[in-house]
Amino acid sequence: MDSSRKNSLKFFLIIVSAIVAGLLVFPKPFGKTFLPWRLGLDLVGGSYLVYEADMKDIAQVDRASALNGLRDVMERRVNVFGVSEPRVTTAKVGDSYQLIVELAGIQNIEEAINQIGRTALLDFREVDQAGEGTSTELTFQLTQLTGRYLQKSEVGSDSNTNEPLITVQFNAEGAKIFEELTRRNVNKPLAIFLDNELISMPTVREVISGGNAQITGQFTFQEVRRIVSLFNAGALPAPLLLISHQTIGASLGLDSMNKAITAGAVGTLAIILFLILYYRRLGLVAALALVFYIVYALATFKLFGITMTLAGVAGFILSIGMAVDANILIFARTKEEIAKGVSRVAALEEGFRRAWPSIRDSNISTMLTSIILYYLTSSFVRGFALTLLIGVLLSMFSAITVSRVMLRAFIKNSHD
Repeated sequence: MDSSRKNSLKFFLIIVSAIVAGLLVFPKPFGKTFLPWRLGLDLVGGSYLVYEADMKDIAQVDRASALNGLRDVMERRVNVFGVSEPRVTTAKVGDSYQLIVELAGIQNIEEAINQIGRTALLDFREVDQAGEGTSTELTFQLTQLTGRYLQKSEVGSDSNTNEPLITVQFNAEGAKIFEELTRRNVNKPLAIFLDNELISMPTVREVISGGNAQITGQFTFQEVRRIVSLFNAGALPAPLLLISHQTIGASLGLDSMNKAITAGAVGTLAIILFLILYYRRLGLVAALALVFYIVYALATFKLFGITMTLAGVAGFILSIGMAVDANILIFARTKEEIAKGVSRVAALEEGFRRAWPSIRDSNISTMLTSIILYYLTSSFVRGFALTLLIGVLLSMFSAITVSRVMLRAFIKNSHD
């Protein structure tokens, strides 16, 4: 296959991929909802929650670790509700340890608050019995074994009675604590509490090693599934108290989104107009390549579930300008070669070759900055950094591959 046919095939593949990406970008292709956009709190509205962690029963040296554990648990719980992005951050205000949770697009706010703020404090307690017969009085002694050592939980059933039960598995540290606890309480009851409510008090028949245990009681399968879901979502190492709750209306978010879309459209049209007026035919090809880049980028954001916030939209719009910047560098080098009397095709190839080091260096520096911003800053800045990073990567592909193929297809080998 000669170079002309290869270039035509590449151009055809670019057109097809752009059409597929365009269909993916539309919210409802063919009249059906497909792969909806993930939009942040500032675009679709939602709820902003601030929780305070009760650290009085946790040693000072362990509180930072416990707060990070709370954050991880809350992120998993937020994910259960399918919010646009699990935005959970930690803060220390004086002596107060706080978790800030953003719930974007949640329809049932009260249900979400009840679920993610559920303490789910699991702990095992030793039982002291005083008296005999019907006058027996039970007292419960706290132990070290709590839900913070829980690794996983599953729904099970008794092999003899088929009654539902809960199986739990502790991590290595929890397994050691559990083994010592059962060693001290052989032939004695061991109480299991959930949120300070007694849910089961089985008798320890033997020392249990390995960290596996069963929780039995008068449960229905529905109750067992609910408890297991809470355990697997994460038993909190400390209780949480909701101290602040703000709701952002959907209308305000919609207004912000419309303004962001309008700003992006106006900016893009201005860039396209500049390209066509200043670079004529080269600018027309670059404008078409820019449209392809925008479609590819939006399809990538949607396909990989990138949450779009106002900061993220700003990063994407900035990447559009950088995509154009690469084309301008290429055109400038190409025009220099044409002015020397080189044919258009040869000038184009030389223009790409000479422009590539500048494009590479500028984009790599921007990508490094984006990576630093993503890992060392807060959530809103991270949204900006992520869309900018992805946008720059795609803009390099667009400038070096898409624009090159299109220019090869449209520019004839002449000195005109």
